[in-house]
Amino acid sequence: MIIYNVTSQIAQEIQEEWIDWMQNIFIPKVLDAPYFFEVHILKVHMDGISDPTYAVQFKSNSNSLLKSYLLEKSVQHKNEIKERFGDQVLSFETKLELLSKHS
Repeated sequence: MIIYNVTSQIAQEIQEEWIDWMQNIFIPKVLDAPYFFEVHILKVHMDGISDPTYAVQFKSNSNSLLKSYLLEKSVQHKNEIKERFGDQVLSFETKLELLSKHS
């Protein structure tokens, strides 16, 4: 499994709007395409005072599906977020590969 992780710091005043938009508009649209089978939104808890931070993890079955997403849709999706929220959302991305899972 490949996880495309997008960590975003959200301006306090738009936090609830951003969460609602992600859950009800953005993520359902992303899941309608074949790239990802599951998406998790996680709140990042950090010491100190900062704007709320979230990690959104898009789970894919393969590197090739993620690569297709990055080539075909990712720029469009980043632009949508930028147009809607401007500089009130600051993000960085990482690609994670699941090596083992223990229960």
